Amino acid sequence: MKRTIKQCKEKFLDCAFDVIVKAKLGLIDKDEAFDALWEYLINVEYEVKMLEKKS
Repeated sequence: MKRTIKQCKEKFLDCAFDVIVKAKLGLIDKDEAFDALWEYLINVEYEVKMLEKKS
């Protein structure tokens, strides 16, 4: 992932919206945006699974 997309450790939805806006404005490549969104989705899925195990 290029430096235009920050590594997101928390607030995945905020990061995802930032990526979407940057892609719509043409500031980043759409393929790069899709890759970042996929990575955020995987991280959210992991966090949800961890929360389910704790409960």
